[in-house]
Amino acid sequence: MLSVYIWLAVGLVLVVFVGLFLHRVRTLKAPLLYAYGLYEFARSIQILSGQLRKEGLIDKEDVHKQYPTWSGEPFLNRHIHLTKLSTPSSRAVTAPNNDTLYTSAILDLSTGPVELIVPDATERYLSVAFMDMFNDQIAYIGTRATKGKGGVYWLVGPGQQASPSEGVQRIDFPVNDLWMLARVFVSGTSDLDAARELQRQIRVCPLDPSNKGVPFQTKATSARDPKNVLAVINELLARSPQTGHSQRATQWSAFGIQPGNVNAFDTLPLLTRLAWSLLTAHVERLIVKRIDAQQSAQAGWMTPPPILGQYGTQDDIRAAVSLIGFGALTVDEAMYFRAMTDHQGRPLDGQQTYRMRIPAEGVPVDAFWSLSMYKPDETKRLYFYENEIDRYAINSASQDLTYQENGDILLAIQPHRPDDPTLVWLPTPAGAFQMIFRTYLPKQEIISGQWQVPEVKMLPHTTNA
Repeated sequence: MLSVYIWLAVGLVLVVFVGLFLHRVRTLKAPLLYAYGLYEFARSIQILSGQLRKEGLIDKEDVHKQYPTWSGEPFLNRHIHLTKLSTPSSRAVTAPNNDTLYTSAILDLSTGPVELIVPDATERYLSVAFMDMFNDQIAYIGTRATKGKGGVYWLVGPGQQASPSEGVQRIDFPVNDLWMLARVFVSGTSDLDAARELQRQIRVCPLDPSNKGVPFQTKATSARDPKNVLAVINELLARSPQTGHSQRATQWSAFGIQPGNVNAFDTLPLLTRLAWSLLTAHVERLIVKRIDAQQSAQAGWMTPPPILGQYGTQDDIRAAVSLIGFGALTVDEAMYFRAMTDHQGRPLDGQQTYRMRIPAEGVPVDAFWSLSMYKPDETKRLYFYENEIDRYAINSASQDLTYQENGDILLAIQPHRPDDPTLVWLPTPAGAFQMIFRTYLPKQEIISGQWQVPEVKMLPHTTNA
Protein backbone atom coordinates (compact mmCIF):
# COMPACT_ATOMS: atom_id res chain seq x y z
CA MET A 1 0.00 0.00 0.00
CA LEU A 2 2.87 2.34 0.83
CA SER A 3 4.32 1.94 -2.68
CA VAL A 4 1.03 3.14 -4.19
CA TYR A 5 1.21 6.33 -2.16
CA ILE A 6 4.82 6.83 -3.21
CA TRP A 7 3.94 6.50 -6.88
CA LEU A 8 0.98 8.85 -6.45
CA ALA A 9 3.28 11.38 -4.80
CA VAL A 10 5.85 11.03 -7.57
CA GLY A 11 3.10 11.44 -10.17
CA LEU A 12 1.79 14.54 -8.43
CA VAL A 13 5.29 16.05 -8.29
CA LEU A 14 5.75 15.39 -12.01
CA VAL A 15 2.40 16.97 -12.86
CA VAL A 16 3.25 20.05 -10.83
CA PHE A 17 6.75 20.22 -12.37
CA VAL A 18 5.41 19.96 -15.94
CA GLY A 19 2.73 22.53 -15.20
CA LEU A 20 5.24 24.98 -13.78
CA PHE A 21 7.59 24.34 -16.72
CA LEU A 22 4.88 24.98 -19.34
CA HIS A 23 3.91 28.16 -17.52
CA ARG A 24 7.53 29.26 -17.52
CA VAL A 25 7.77 28.57 -21.27
CA ARG A 26 4.67 30.66 -21.95
CA THR A 27 5.88 33.59 -19.86
CA LEU A 28 9.35 33.43 -21.45
CA LYS A 29 8.12 34.11 -24.99
CA ALA A 30 7.85 37.88 -24.48
CA PRO A 31 11.40 38.34 -23.13
CA LEU A 32 12.72 35.98 -25.81
CA LEU A 33 11.24 38.13 -28.59
CA TYR A 34 12.66 41.23 -26.91
CA ALA A 35 16.07 39.57 -26.73
CA TYR A 36 16.16 38.20 -30.28
CA GLY A 37 16.26 41.54 -32.08
CA LEU A 38 19.06 42.68 -29.78
CA TYR A 39 20.99 39.50 -30.39
CA GLU A 40 20.69 39.74 -34.18
CA PHE A 41 21.92 43.33 -34.02
CA ALA A 42 24.95 42.33 -31.96
CA ARG A 43 25.69 39.32 -34.15
CA SER A 44 25.43 41.33 -37.35
CA ILE A 45 27.56 44.28 -36.25
CA GLN A 46 30.20 41.89 -34.92
CA ILE A 47 30.39 40.32 -38.38
CA LEU A 48 30.30 43.68 -40.17
CA SER A 49 33.12 45.06 -38.03
CA GLY A 50 35.31 41.96 -38.18
CA GLN A 51 34.77 40.98 -34.53
CA LEU A 52 33.32 37.68 -35.73
CA ARG A 53 35.20 35.82 -38.44
CA LYS A 54 32.59 34.93 -41.00
CA GLU A 55 32.40 35.34 -44.75
CA GLY A 56 29.79 37.93 -45.50
CA LEU A 57 29.12 41.46 -46.57
CA ILE A 58 32.63 42.77 -45.95
CA ASP A 59 35.04 42.26 -48.83
CA LYS A 60 38.57 42.03 -47.41
CA GLU A 61 39.96 43.26 -50.74
CA ASP A 62 37.88 46.43 -50.42
CA VAL A 63 39.10 47.00 -46.86
CA HIS A 64 42.75 46.58 -47.79
CA LYS A 65 42.40 48.98 -50.71
CA GLN A 66 40.99 51.67 -48.43
CA TYR A 67 43.15 50.86 -45.40
CA PRO A 68 46.41 49.22 -46.56
CA THR A 69 47.73 48.73 -43.02
CA TRP A 70 44.64 46.89 -41.79
CA SER A 71 45.68 43.61 -40.20
CA GLY A 72 42.29 42.15 -39.32
CA GLU A 73 41.55 44.01 -36.08
CA PRO A 74 37.93 45.04 -35.35
CA PHE A 75 36.86 47.84 -37.62
CA LEU A 76 34.89 50.51 -35.72
CA ASN A 77 34.12 54.20 -36.32
CA ARG A 78 35.37 54.08 -39.91
CA HIS A 79 33.61 53.55 -43.22
CA ILE A 80 34.00 50.57 -45.50
CA HIS A 81 32.99 51.15 -49.11
CA LEU A 82 31.69 47.88 -50.50
CA THR A 83 32.41 48.47 -54.16
CA LYS A 84 30.79 45.32 -55.53
CA LEU A 85 27.11 44.49 -55.70
CA SER A 86 25.89 41.78 -53.36
CA THR A 87 26.22 38.16 -54.51
CA PRO A 88 25.46 34.70 -53.05
CA SER A 89 28.59 35.07 -50.92
CA SER A 90 27.12 38.15 -49.20
CA ARG A 91 25.83 36.49 -46.05
CA ALA A 92 26.54 38.90 -43.21
CA VAL A 93 22.94 40.14 -43.19
CA THR A 94 19.77 38.50 -44.43
CA ALA A 95 18.00 39.53 -47.65
CA PRO A 96 20.69 41.82 -49.15
CA ASN A 97 19.76 43.83 -52.22
CA ASN A 98 21.54 43.77 -55.57
CA ASP A 99 20.61 47.31 -56.61
CA THR A 100 22.76 49.49 -54.39
CA LEU A 101 26.36 49.80 -53.35
CA TYR A 102 26.71 49.78 -49.60
CA THR A 103 28.92 51.89 -47.40
CA SER A 104 28.91 50.47 -43.89
CA ALA A 105 30.18 51.89 -40.61
CA ILE A 106 29.80 50.21 -37.22
CA LEU A 107 29.84 53.03 -34.70
CA ASP A 108 30.73 53.00 -31.01
CA LEU A 109 30.13 56.56 -29.87
CA SER A 110 31.04 55.85 -26.24
CA THR A 111 34.66 56.73 -26.98
CA GLY A 112 33.96 60.07 -28.67
CA PRO A 113 32.20 61.79 -31.58
CA VAL A 114 32.64 60.65 -35.15
CA GLU A 115 32.66 62.84 -38.27
CA LEU A 116 30.59 61.94 -41.32
CA ILE A 117 30.86 63.56 -44.76
CA VAL A 118 27.99 63.02 -47.20
CA PRO A 119 28.05 64.36 -50.78
CA ASP A 120 25.13 66.08 -52.48
CA ALA A 121 23.10 63.57 -54.47
CA THR A 122 20.52 65.10 -56.80
CA GLU A 123 20.82 62.74 -59.78
CA ARG A 124 21.05 59.38 -58.02
CA TYR A 125 19.23 57.78 -55.09
CA LEU A 126 21.25 57.95 -51.87
CA SER A 127 20.19 56.97 -48.39
CA VAL A 128 22.35 57.15 -45.26
CA ALA A 129 20.46 55.43 -42.45
CA PHE A 130 21.34 54.98 -38.78
CA MET A 131 19.98 51.93 -36.99
CA ASP A 132 20.16 51.40 -33.23
CA MET A 133 20.40 48.15 -31.30
CA PHE A 134 16.62 47.77 -31.32
CA ASN A 135 16.67 47.71 -35.14
CA ASP A 136 14.94 51.11 -35.23
CA GLN A 137 15.98 53.53 -37.96
CA ILE A 138 16.54 56.68 -35.92
CA ALA A 139 18.08 59.15 -38.42
CA TYR A 140 18.45 59.63 -42.17
CA ILE A 141 20.45 61.74 -44.62
CA GLY A 142 19.89 61.59 -48.36
CA THR A 143 17.53 61.92 -51.30
CA ARG A 144 14.34 62.02 -49.22
CA ALA A 145 15.43 63.13 -45.76
CA THR A 146 17.64 66.08 -46.76
CA LYS A 147 16.36 66.60 -50.33
CA GLY A 148 19.62 65.23 -51.69
CA LYS A 149 21.78 67.72 -49.82
CA GLY A 150 24.82 66.39 -48.03
CA GLY A 151 27.26 68.10 -45.69
CA VAL A 152 29.58 67.53 -42.76
CA TYR A 153 28.07 65.96 -39.64
CA TRP A 154 29.30 65.17 -36.15
CA LEU A 155 27.73 62.01 -34.73
CA VAL A 156 27.57 62.38 -30.97
CA GLY A 157 26.70 59.74 -28.37
CA PRO A 158 24.78 60.25 -25.11
CA GLY A 159 26.61 62.52 -22.66
CA GLN A 160 29.38 63.37 -25.11
CA GLN A 161 30.66 66.94 -25.29
CA ALA A 162 31.23 68.35 -28.77
CA SER A 163 31.13 71.86 -30.25
CA PRO A 164 31.10 71.65 -34.04
CA SER A 165 32.57 74.48 -36.05
CA GLU A 166 30.41 76.63 -38.30
CA GLY A 167 28.82 74.68 -41.12
CA VAL A 168 29.06 71.33 -39.32
CA GLN A 169 25.76 69.76 -38.26
CA ARG A 170 25.55 67.84 -34.99
CA ILE A 171 23.40 64.71 -34.71
CA ASP A 172 22.84 63.44 -31.16
CA PHE A 173 22.05 59.78 -30.60
CA PRO A 174 20.51 58.20 -27.47
CA VAL A 175 22.68 55.05 -27.76
CA ASN A 176 26.35 54.34 -28.39
CA ASP A 177 26.14 51.33 -30.70
CA LEU A 178 24.84 52.12 -34.19
CA TRP A 179 24.97 50.72 -37.70
CA MET A 180 25.32 53.38 -40.36
CA LEU A 181 24.45 52.01 -43.78
CA ALA A 182 24.55 54.11 -46.93
CA ARG A 183 22.86 52.86 -50.10
CA VAL A 184 23.83 54.23 -53.54
CA PHE A 185 21.62 53.13 -56.44
CA VAL A 186 23.20 51.19 -59.32
CA SER A 187 21.17 50.44 -62.45
CA GLY A 188 23.57 47.74 -63.65
CA THR A 189 27.20 46.80 -64.20
CA SER A 190 27.83 49.61 -66.72
CA ASP A 191 26.66 52.09 -64.07
CA LEU A 192 29.05 50.88 -61.38
CA ASP A 193 31.87 53.35 -62.00
CA ALA A 194 29.55 56.36 -61.77
CA ALA A 195 27.93 54.99 -58.60
CA ARG A 196 31.35 54.32 -57.06
CA GLU A 197 32.40 57.90 -57.70
CA LEU A 198 29.53 59.15 -55.54
CA GLN A 199 30.13 56.41 -52.97
CA ARG A 200 33.80 57.39 -52.55
CA GLN A 201 32.72 60.80 -51.30
CA ILE A 202 31.04 59.28 -48.22
CA ARG A 203 33.54 59.34 -45.38
CA VAL A 204 33.46 58.35 -41.71
CA CYS A 205 36.29 58.96 -39.24
CA PRO A 206 36.54 59.69 -35.50
CA LEU A 207 37.44 63.22 -34.44
CA ASP A 208 40.27 61.66 -32.43
CA PRO A 209 42.28 59.41 -34.82
CA SER A 210 43.16 57.10 -31.94
CA ASN A 211 39.48 56.40 -31.25
CA LYS A 212 39.05 52.83 -32.45
CA GLY A 213 35.95 52.06 -30.40
CA VAL A 214 35.45 49.27 -27.87
CA PRO A 215 34.90 45.76 -29.28
CA PHE A 216 32.49 43.31 -27.65
CA GLN A 217 33.91 41.03 -25.01
CA THR A 218 31.26 38.39 -25.73
CA LYS A 219 31.00 36.98 -29.24
CA ALA A 220 27.56 36.10 -30.64
CA THR A 221 28.17 32.45 -31.45
CA SER A 222 24.67 30.94 -31.60
CA ALA A 223 21.12 32.20 -31.17
CA ARG A 224 20.20 28.68 -30.10
CA ASP A 225 22.53 28.83 -27.09
CA PRO A 226 20.60 30.57 -24.28
CA LYS A 227 23.72 31.24 -22.24
CA ASN A 228 25.32 33.02 -25.20
CA VAL A 229 22.14 34.93 -26.01
CA LEU A 230 21.84 36.36 -22.50
CA ALA A 231 25.55 37.16 -22.23
CA VAL A 232 25.56 39.03 -25.55
CA ILE A 233 22.40 41.07 -25.03
CA ASN A 234 23.29 41.93 -21.44
CA GLU A 235 26.65 43.26 -22.58
CA LEU A 236 24.99 45.16 -25.43
CA LEU A 237 22.41 46.75 -23.13
CA ALA A 238 25.13 47.89 -20.73
CA ARG A 239 27.06 49.66 -23.50
CA SER A 240 24.44 52.47 -23.61
CA PRO A 241 22.43 54.37 -20.99
CA GLN A 242 19.33 52.60 -19.72
CA THR A 243 16.73 54.74 -21.47
CA GLY A 244 13.89 54.09 -23.88
CA HIS A 245 13.53 50.45 -24.86
CA SER A 246 16.52 49.54 -22.70
CA GLN A 247 14.49 50.37 -19.59
CA ARG A 248 11.95 47.72 -20.58
CA ALA A 249 14.56 45.10 -19.72
CA THR A 250 13.82 45.60 -16.02
CA GLN A 251 10.50 43.76 -16.33
CA TRP A 252 12.35 40.61 -17.42
CA SER A 253 15.24 40.57 -14.97
CA ALA A 254 13.87 37.35 -13.44
CA PHE A 255 14.41 35.73 -16.85
CA GLY A 256 18.07 36.75 -16.96
CA ILE A 257 17.82 39.97 -18.98
CA GLN A 258 20.08 41.98 -16.71
CA PRO A 259 22.23 44.70 -18.34
CA GLY A 260 25.90 44.07 -17.66
CA ASN A 261 25.49 40.55 -16.21
CA VAL A 262 27.11 38.29 -18.80
CA ASN A 263 26.81 35.30 -16.45
CA ALA A 264 23.08 35.71 -15.86
CA PHE A 265 22.09 32.31 -17.30
CA ASP A 266 24.11 30.40 -14.71
CA THR A 267 22.23 32.03 -11.83
CA LEU A 268 18.71 31.31 -13.11
CA PRO A 269 16.43 28.67 -11.55
CA LEU A 270 16.42 25.27 -13.25
CA LEU A 271 12.93 25.70 -14.75
CA THR A 272 13.89 29.01 -16.32
CA ARG A 273 17.11 27.58 -17.79
CA LEU A 274 15.18 24.63 -19.23
CA ALA A 275 12.59 26.97 -20.76
CA TRP A 276 15.34 29.09 -22.36
CA SER A 277 16.97 25.96 -23.78
CA LEU A 278 13.69 24.72 -25.26
CA LEU A 279 12.66 28.00 -26.86
CA THR A 280 16.03 29.06 -28.22
CA ALA A 281 16.37 25.67 -29.94
CA HIS A 282 13.33 26.57 -32.04
CA VAL A 283 13.51 30.35 -32.00
CA GLU A 284 13.69 30.94 -35.78
CA ARG A 285 10.70 28.70 -36.46
CA LEU A 286 8.73 30.39 -33.69
CA ILE A 287 9.46 33.88 -35.02
CA VAL A 288 8.73 33.14 -38.67
CA LYS A 289 5.46 31.44 -37.73
CA ARG A 290 4.34 34.47 -35.74
CA ILE A 291 5.15 37.03 -38.43
CA ASP A 292 3.60 35.00 -41.25
CA ALA A 293 0.40 34.76 -39.23
CA GLN A 294 0.32 38.53 -38.70
CA GLN A 295 1.11 39.72 -42.22
CA SER A 296 -1.80 40.02 -44.61
CA ALA A 297 -1.40 38.47 -48.04
CA GLN A 298 -2.49 40.51 -51.05
CA ALA A 299 -2.32 38.61 -54.33
CA GLY A 300 0.42 36.42 -52.88
CA TRP A 301 2.47 39.36 -51.58
CA MET A 302 2.86 39.98 -47.86
CA THR A 303 2.32 43.60 -46.97
CA PRO A 304 5.04 45.15 -44.78
CA PRO A 305 3.89 46.28 -41.34
CA PRO A 306 3.44 50.07 -41.17
CA ILE A 307 5.78 50.16 -38.15
CA LEU A 308 8.71 48.78 -40.18
CA GLY A 309 11.93 50.34 -38.95
CA GLN A 310 10.15 51.94 -35.96
CA TYR A 311 8.78 49.02 -33.96
CA GLY A 312 7.81 50.57 -30.64
CA THR A 313 6.98 47.74 -28.24
CA GLN A 314 6.09 45.26 -31.01
CA ASP A 315 8.99 42.93 -30.28
CA ASP A 316 7.51 40.07 -32.32
CA ILE A 317 7.66 42.13 -35.51
CA ARG A 318 11.07 43.53 -34.58
CA ALA A 319 12.39 39.98 -34.07
CA ALA A 320 10.91 38.70 -37.32
CA VAL A 321 12.32 41.53 -39.43
CA SER A 322 15.74 41.08 -37.84
CA LEU A 323 15.59 37.47 -39.05
CA ILE A 324 14.23 37.94 -42.58
CA GLY A 325 15.04 41.57 -43.38
CA PHE A 326 17.72 42.95 -41.08
CA GLY A 327 18.28 46.67 -41.65
CA ALA A 328 14.88 47.31 -43.23
CA LEU A 329 14.12 50.99 -43.76
CA THR A 330 10.98 52.81 -42.65
CA VAL A 331 8.05 52.81 -45.07
CA ASP A 332 8.52 56.44 -46.14
CA GLU A 333 12.00 55.48 -47.38
CA ALA A 334 11.21 52.05 -48.80
CA MET A 335 8.46 49.44 -48.73
CA TYR A 336 9.29 45.76 -49.08
CA PHE A 337 6.75 43.16 -50.18
CA ARG A 338 7.59 39.48 -49.65
CA ALA A 339 6.18 36.57 -51.67
CA MET A 340 6.26 32.96 -50.53
CA THR A 341 3.30 31.89 -52.69
CA ASP A 342 1.80 32.64 -56.09
CA HIS A 343 -1.43 34.60 -56.50
CA GLN A 344 -3.48 31.50 -55.63
CA GLY A 345 -1.60 30.81 -52.42
CA ARG A 346 0.51 27.92 -53.72
CA PRO A 347 4.09 27.82 -52.34
CA LEU A 348 6.65 29.11 -54.82
CA ASP A 349 8.53 26.18 -56.37
CA GLY A 350 11.73 26.59 -58.38
CA GLN A 351 10.71 23.84 -60.80
CA GLN A 352 7.57 25.70 -61.89
CA THR A 353 7.15 28.51 -64.41
CA TYR A 354 5.76 31.89 -63.36
CA ARG A 355 4.90 35.21 -64.98
CA MET A 356 4.74 38.67 -63.43
CA ARG A 357 3.64 41.69 -65.45
CA ILE A 358 4.85 45.21 -64.66
CA PRO A 359 2.31 47.53 -66.31
CA ALA A 360 3.41 50.15 -68.83
CA GLU A 361 2.50 52.96 -66.44
CA GLY A 362 5.17 51.61 -64.09
CA VAL A 363 5.32 51.53 -60.31
CA PRO A 364 4.44 54.68 -58.30
CA VAL A 365 7.84 55.44 -56.78
CA ASP A 366 10.05 58.53 -56.69
CA ALA A 367 13.25 56.46 -56.84
CA PHE A 368 13.13 52.90 -58.22
CA TRP A 369 11.59 49.45 -57.84
CA SER A 370 13.36 46.11 -57.64
CA LEU A 371 12.48 42.41 -57.61
CA SER A 372 14.97 40.09 -55.84
CA MET A 373 15.13 36.29 -55.79
CA TYR A 374 16.17 34.40 -52.62
CA LYS A 375 16.65 30.85 -51.44
CA PRO A 376 15.95 30.44 -47.70
CA ASP A 377 18.56 28.63 -45.65
CA GLU A 378 17.80 26.24 -42.80
CA THR A 379 17.20 29.18 -40.41
CA LYS A 380 14.81 30.88 -42.89
CA ARG A 381 17.28 33.68 -43.58
CA LEU A 382 17.19 34.80 -47.19
CA TYR A 383 20.23 34.85 -49.47
CA PHE A 384 20.99 35.03 -53.19
CA TYR A 385 21.86 31.80 -54.95
CA GLU A 386 24.20 30.90 -57.81
CA ASN A 387 22.69 30.82 -61.30
CA GLU A 388 24.00 30.63 -64.84
CA ILE A 389 23.57 34.33 -65.68
CA ASP A 390 24.54 35.74 -62.27
CA ARG A 391 21.25 37.58 -62.00
CA TYR A 392 19.78 37.95 -58.54
CA ALA A 393 17.45 40.89 -59.09
CA ILE A 394 15.76 43.08 -61.70
CA ASN A 395 15.15 46.80 -61.17
CA SER A 396 13.34 49.56 -63.00
CA ALA A 397 16.58 50.81 -64.58
CA SER A 398 18.08 47.42 -65.50
CA GLN A 399 19.83 47.86 -68.82
CA ASP A 400 18.50 44.72 -70.52
CA LEU A 401 14.81 45.27 -69.87
CA THR A 402 12.60 44.40 -72.84
CA TYR A 403 9.02 45.54 -73.37
CA GLN A 404 5.86 44.06 -74.78
CA GLU A 405 4.03 45.86 -77.58
CA ASN A 406 1.77 47.56 -75.04
CA GLY A 407 4.76 48.77 -72.99
CA ASP A 408 4.44 46.19 -70.21
CA ILE A 409 7.47 44.38 -68.80
CA LEU A 410 6.79 40.64 -68.63
CA LEU A 411 9.02 38.78 -66.18
CA ALA A 412 9.76 35.08 -66.67
CA ILE A 413 10.40 33.59 -63.23
CA GLN A 414 11.58 30.06 -63.94
CA PRO A 415 14.59 27.70 -63.82
CA HIS A 416 15.40 27.71 -67.55
CA ARG A 417 16.00 30.45 -70.12
CA PRO A 418 12.78 31.33 -71.99
CA ASP A 419 12.64 31.05 -75.78
CA ASP A 420 10.72 34.32 -76.12
CA PRO A 421 13.29 37.18 -76.30
CA THR A 422 10.71 39.72 -75.13
CA LEU A 423 10.59 38.10 -71.69
CA VAL A 424 12.90 39.28 -68.89
CA TRP A 425 14.30 36.19 -67.17
CA LEU A 426 14.83 35.91 -63.41
CA PRO A 427 16.24 32.41 -62.71
CA THR A 428 14.82 30.34 -59.86
CA PRO A 429 16.66 27.89 -57.58
CA ALA A 430 15.68 24.29 -57.02
CA GLY A 431 13.06 23.85 -54.33
CA ALA A 432 11.31 26.58 -52.37
CA PHE A 433 12.17 30.22 -53.00
CA GLN A 434 11.00 33.63 -51.92
CA MET A 435 10.98 37.02 -53.60
CA ILE A 436 11.06 40.58 -52.30
CA PHE A 437 9.63 43.46 -54.31
CA ARG A 438 11.23 46.68 -53.11
CA THR A 439 9.83 50.15 -53.73
CA TYR A 440 12.21 53.00 -52.89
CA LEU A 441 10.62 56.34 -52.02
CA PRO A 442 7.13 54.90 -52.52
CA LYS A 443 4.35 57.30 -53.38
CA GLN A 444 1.20 57.55 -51.33
CA GLU A 445 -0.64 55.00 -53.49
CA ILE A 446 1.77 52.32 -52.30
CA ILE A 447 1.93 53.44 -48.68
CA SER A 448 -1.87 53.57 -48.40
CA GLY A 449 -2.37 50.20 -50.10
CA GLN A 450 -4.23 51.69 -53.06
CA TRP A 451 -1.59 50.25 -55.41
CA GLN A 452 -0.76 46.56 -55.19
CA VAL A 453 2.23 44.58 -56.40
CA PRO A 454 1.42 42.68 -59.63
CA GLU A 455 0.39 39.06 -59.21
CA VAL A 456 2.80 36.16 -59.64
CA LYS A 457 0.99 33.56 -61.78
CA MET A 458 2.07 29.97 -62.28
CA LEU A 459 1.78 28.65 -65.87
CA PRO A 460 0.86 25.11 -66.85
CA HIS A 461 4.03 22.99 -67.05
CA THR A 462 5.87 23.33 -70.36
CA THR A 463 9.30 22.20 -71.55
CA ASN A 464 10.65 25.69 -72.30
CA ALA A 465 8.20 28.50 -71.77
